[in-house]
Amino acid sequence: MRCLLTFLFSSLLFPLLAQEPEAPDEECTIGVASGKATADGRPLLWKNRDSHHRDNVVMALADGGKHAYFALCDAGKPEFVWGGANGKGFAVVNAVARDLPQGADQGPGNGGFMKRALQQCANVAEFEQLLRDTNDNGRRTRANFAVVDAHGAAAIFEAGHRTYTRFDAAAGKGGLLLRTNFAVTGSGERGKERCERATALCNSAAALPLTPRFLLQQLLRDVQPPANAAKGAAGLLDVRETIHRQTTVAALVVHGVKSGEDPSLLTMWSLLGQPLFTVAVPLWPAAGTVPRELSGTPRSDLCEASCRLQDAMYDSAPSAAEAGEEAAEAEASGPIRWLRSEPMAHVRRALLFHEAKVLGDYESSFARFRAAGKAPPAVLRAAQEGIARDALKWVREQADQHAAAPAGK
Repeated sequence: MRCLLTFLFSSLLFPLLAQEPEAPDEECTIGVASGKATADGRPLLWKNRDSHHRDNVVMALADGGKHAYFALCDAGKPEFVWGGANGKGFAVVNAVARDLPQGADQGPGNGGFMKRALQQCANVAEFEQLLRDTNDNGRRTRANFAVVDAHGAAAIFEAGHRTYTRFDAAAGKGGLLLRTNFAVTGSGERGKERCERATALCNSAAALPLTPRFLLQQLLRDVQPPANAAKGAAGLLDVRETIHRQTTVAALVVHGVKSGEDPSLLTMWSLLGQPLFTVAVPLWPAAGTVPRELSGTPRSDLCEASCRLQDAMYDSAPSAAEAGEEAAEAEASGPIRWLRSEPMAHVRRALLFHEAKVLGDYESSFARFRAAGKAPPAVLRAAQEGIARDALKWVREQADQHAAAPAGK
């Protein structure tokens, strides 16, 4: 019976998804940490999303699967998900790895597969079962998938079209795993300098044990160029291959729960726009809705304001988005766009100051919620809506100020 159901599922549903092309320009920086690597014993999951599609949103979706979930998507395209978390405490992000095996010509690609995972999976074990069930010509993935759940599991799966390999964060050095765009089981080199930089930062004395605050305010906003970066005029940075890249368009940090805790305590910190030029907003799938500032109709006001501020920080406009359903996560960063370090530094200082209050309020509030064992959905909704309004106001003010300034000021 199970074989028959699997055949019917593959034959009837997967062809509907076959039009989803493999992303030709996908590239990201991701990581996952088990509780042994974090300050509070809770897993952490993160992603910087690199894309030529700048209009990003976070959506609350309940579209036919077992579980409702929050998803990072391109505006107007909820059929593909680039990271998210569901109400069961399961979360997933990805980074493409083109050195993994391919061969299947049907089934979902990376974005469609993550959507299905959030719809169907309550934990990491069910995610692995989904990979097993789709190994036989059932998906077109070539990616590193990082996942956490409400039972303490934290792992990365290197998943080709027909095979996968699991790596558990608890068994990794220091309890954490990082990936960019190569697979440990493959032979690629793409993104290794970024991965080495992220690994060095996460293993530094300043980072350990890991916290959401460090990931949000330091790691995801790191613009230290690699040794082979181009040298510009004074005050100009080549950020094509930094962790925070010229093609970065959004980021996520998922602060998970300990085994036995209520999944309502999972937090999905969401950054729409380049992390250096937007405010991190904590979202809770348990709240059931996403603030309008992030979800958009279909575009996000916060993302739009961040893009205006971002453009004031570079010496040229971004390259045009490529066509296609998943021409999304930028493998080729395009022509160099010099980042102007002086105005960027001013914005960064102001941003970190603004965001520090959000983080402080979050830390104190969640200490109380964890002591009580649950976070009331109505309280979570009110909190995320207030933070989103303040974030939009702040980013708009910065965009208005810097967009009006002459270039180089």
